[in-house]
Amino acid sequence: MTELRPIYTTKIICPICDKQIEVTKVRSKYVKLISQDEDFCPHYEGLNPIFYEAWICNFCGYAAHSTVFSEATYHDSKCVKEKITPRWTSRSFTGERDIQQALDAFKIVLYNLQVRGASSTEFAKVCLRIAWLYRYNGEWVDECRFLQFAYDYYQQAYTGEHLGGNKPDEYTLMFIIGELARRLGFMEDAVSWFGRIISASARPDERKKIQPRLLEQTRDLIALTRQDMKTKEAGL
Repeated sequence: MTELRPIYTTKIICPICDKQIEVTKVRSKYVKLISQDEDFCPHYEGLNPIFYEAWICNFCGYAAHSTVFSEATYHDSKCVKEKITPRWTSRSFTGERDIQQALDAFKIVLYNLQVRGASSTEFAKVCLRIAWLYRYNGEWVDECRFLQFAYDYYQQAYTGEHLGGNKPDEYTLMFIIGELARRLGFMEDAVSWFGRIISASARPDERKKIQPRLLEQTRDLIALTRQDMKTKEAGL
C-alpha cells in the first residue's frame, strides 16, 4: 500500500483563463500546530501550510489566496488579461516550497491585488502572511515593514468596508489592529483599540458577538501594553 505524502497536487480550473492548472495542498493529518502568536501567526511542527496558501495560474499569471482563488470577478479577469498575462513568464509553483518560494508566490498575489484594485481586507491578509514568513525567517526589518502595511490596510477596512462573510468580524478586526499597533510600538493606539473591545463587552448585546477567547486575550494584552508603556516612561 502506497504511503500518503504530506503534500499533494490537485487539478482546478483557473477562473481567469479557464485552463486546468495544478495547485499543491497540505493534508490536514500532517499539520501539527504547536503555538500561535497574538497576531494569529501559527507555528507548526514540521510542515507549514501557510507556505501553500498562495495559488498561481502558470498560464495567465492570475494569483490569489487559496480561500478566494475561485471568486474572481469580470473586473479581475479584465485586469489580469490586460496587465498581467501579456508580461507573464510561465513557471510552475507546484510541489514542496521553502520560505523563499512561499514569499515569491505571495508577492505575485500581492501584485495581482494591486493590479485588480482589490479590497483593503485582501491586501491586509496577504501582507500579514508575508510578515509571518519573514518572522519565520528571522528577518525583523522586513517583517515590520509588512506588519505596517497590514496595519494600515486593516484600519482602512475597518472604516470603509462591510465586514462579515470571508472577512474578520468587527471585534476580531479591532483585536488584530490593536495587536499590530502593539507590535509596531504604537502603544497608545493599541490601548485604544483594545479598549474598544473591553468597553463593548460591558454591553450584553455586544458581548455575545465577542469570542470569549478573544476577550480574554484582549484583557491580557491591554495589561501587557500598559506595563510596557510604564516601563518605557521609566526609562528601564
